Order: sequence, then structure tokens, then C-alpha cells
Amino acid sequence: MRLTFLYTLSLLSVVVAAARPQGIATRLDSTMRVAEANGFSGVIRVAVAGTTLLEKGYGMANRAARIPVTASTIVQIGSNTKDFTAVAILQLVQAGKMKLSDSIGAYFAQVPADKRAITIAYLLDHRAGFPLGVGGDFEPVSRAQLILRAMSTPLLFPPGTHESYSNTGFSLLAAIIEQVTRTTYDVYVRDAILRQIGLRRTGFLIPAFHPADLAHGYSATGIDQETMLAKPHASDGPYWNLRGNGGMLSTVGDMHAFYQALFESDRLMAPATRALRFNPNEPIGLAGSDGVNVFLYDRFPIRQVGIIIASTNAAMKAPAIRRELGKVLGLPEPDMGGETAMARPNGKPAPERVRAVISALIHEIDTNDGASVRRFVAEHFAQDQGGPTIEERAQRVGAIHERLGDIIVERVDLFDDGSVEATLKSSVHGTAVLLAAMDHVEPFLIHSLRVRVGG
Repeated sequence: MRLTFLYTLSLLSVVVAAARPQGIATRLDSTMRVAEANGFSGVIRVAVAGTTLLEKGYGMANRAARIPVTASTIVQIGSNTKDFTAVAILQLVQAGKMKLSDSIGAYFAQVPADKRAITIAYLLDHRAGFPLGVGGDFEPVSRAQLILRAMSTPLLFPPGTHESYSNTGFSLLAAIIEQVTRTTYDVYVRDAILRQIGLRRTGFLIPAFHPADLAHGYSATGIDQETMLAKPHASDGPYWNLRGNGGMLSTVGDMHAFYQALFESDRLMAPATRALRFNPNEPIGLAGSDGVNVFLYDRFPIRQVGIIIASTNAAMKAPAIRRELGKVLGLPEPDMGGETAMARPNGKPAPERVRAVISALIHEIDTNDGASVRRFVAEHFAQDQGGPTIEERAQRVGAIHERLGDIIVERVDLFDDGSVEATLKSSVHGTAVLLAAMDHVEPFLIHSLRVRVGG
């Protein structure tokens, strides 16, 4: 899952934390100690005007072994992996080995007619039309199998006409990187990116991480989800539904150094090349999540504020911590709607359309009218091949009311991959969260739905 936040800042919206760094640092740490007492585990890094105010771990990296999180704990960076993929592509463009305007037909054989207009730029900008994914992250899919699946999967829209977040698109970029460079994705990232800026604790298999140095992820109910390296993977990196779009591991220190090199130097590429994808003068937030672990990077260049949060407990995720730290620093909240990356068919912002569908769904659940629920499911749920039937979906939606009782919506957060989290108040369980995966484009169909109780 990838979140992309853009911010609009006024000079009055941010405190000048650098004027009293020690006091701000103390308040930040106090805020995190409260969060830790309430279940947060992970690593925080906050810097203002070049001064690191806080770089510290909180909670347990491994509860069973009683290993605490430290500033150097290895964490999952999720979809921030895509930033390495984007840098790799831009480096190859700068080296004259490809063009952003190249069709994918220049790299893959037997590209069907509906996909011949897809360019490298469309893949980078999530405008190719590919769906979110074409299989599970840990399914043993080879590069050739990933390419075949992608080419045989119907597009959500004609290339270039909309934006819809796609992990598959970035897996195809990783395949192109491997074909052009004749090496593996992990090796190219190490040689062309990490070694150029002196990073040694970032990657997948090559750094040979010690298991005790890796943070475990924990579900909201406390179940150990283990580490990324404990998941199934190929001998040369993640399987291909994940390669290039997620799965990488790092430290907050390494990631700070990576983004510093990207935004504030020409060590990775020339400024003109960087400008094809990244704008160092705009405030931006980049984050990713697997539903449990969340990695978030925030940058406010005018005010010289940088925040990195890696959370490893689904019961208290990075966005909630970001809001609390933002209060201390006087920062604006990120736009959790991700409007900049979502399609706007018919001139109406996609976040508004998605929220309308989710609000209607919650209303149907609360009224618990079987016939009405069935009509809603038939209209708003995708009929995926091999997935539940309309009747099965309707029964499952109806069962949510039986489980939660009367519900009140407190908050709806939208993420750039189409996932939605609606925080609810339940008469039976108190706090509950409704999690949905949806398309970004008309008619905004729901592909999956589940409920988590207890926050």
C-alpha cells in the first residue's frame, strides 16, 4: 500500500522548532512515551534545520524474545521501495539506456494491442491501467509468470486516461531494470544507489541481516506476523508480485540518508533528471504499509522539517503517531485522502466518490435490510473470477451487523492503493475498523471487505 501526501503550508502553520530544539525534543519524546505505553512499537526520527531532535526506538521488536526496538532496528519500508525503483529507472534514462516515452513493447515480447500504448512514464505515474495486483505478495511467481499475467489481465482504463495505484506496474518496472542491466533488482539497487551514498543496512537478501536485528510486525490483536525475511521469497529477492514495489528492509537512518541524497544532492542523478519525477521544493509525504507495518517519510523543505516513522504494531499505526508529533511541531495533518493520486472521472474528486460508496455501505450494514443489502452488493461489489457470489457477499455484509450491532462512523481514511479504513463505534465491540479494497476509477467497485474489532 502506498500513501502519497501533499501539503499546503502557510508561514504561520509551522512553529520554528529550531529556536528551542531541546524543549521540542523533550516534548516529542514525552509524546512517544505515552504512545509506547498505549501500544506503539517502532522507530521515530525527527529533524529540524539539520538538527536531529529525536531518533529512537520504542516498544518491542520481538516480544517473545524480549528484544527492544532501537534506532538501528531493521524495519520494513513497504511501498517506499517504489522510490528506489523510480530512482533506478531515472538513472537508466540519464544513462541513455531508455526513455520515459518508451513503450513497454520495447522490453516485452507479445504485448497485446490494448497495452501497446503503455509507456515507462505511465508505469511510474500509475497511469498504465493495470490493477493493484495480479496475485499475492508471497505467491511463488517468477518474472516470466508476472509478465504473462500482467499482459493477459484486462486494464482498468485505456493507458494514460486515469490514475490508479498499481503494484503490478512497478513489478514490470523492476523486470525492465533487470533486463536492461542484466542483473537482479537487489544487486542493481545495491551497486547503483546504496553504494553511491554509503548505505549498508538497506536491501533484501544482500545485506545478510541478522534475524535478531529485524522488527517483527504485530496485528491489532497481538499476533506475531514475523519479519519480511520469514515470508516466502525467491533465492534472489522477493517473488515477483512484490519485487520492485515493496518488500525492502532498512533503518530510519539509512532512509533519511537516501532521501537526503535524493532531494538535496546530485549524488544519485542530475537535478534535471530528478525533476522528471521528484520536486525537492515541495512538501511531501511518502509512505507504505502491508496493513500491519507502516513506514512514513514526511518532508517540509521550506521549514527544514523531516519526519520518519516506522510502526510495527497494527494497533497503533504511523499515521496516528504522525498526527501527535505534528501537534508538537505545529505541522498540518496529511491529506489521508491521497487526492493527488486518485482519478477524477466526471470532474468529481475520486476521494469524495469513494467516501460516498463507503458511507452508503455502512448505512446498509446499519439498517440491516436483506433485500437492500443484496441490491447494494450487486451494484457496488466487483464480481472477481473465483470470488464470492452476490449471495455470498450479501450474507457476509449482513453478518457484519450481527457482529457489530449499531454503528457510528468516526473517520474514513483513503489510501492511494484504493484501500479504505473506516473507524467505527460499535454498540457491541466499542471501536471497530472496516477495511475495504476498492478501484480508483468509475464505478469504484469494492473487491474485498473485512472487519477488525478493538481498533
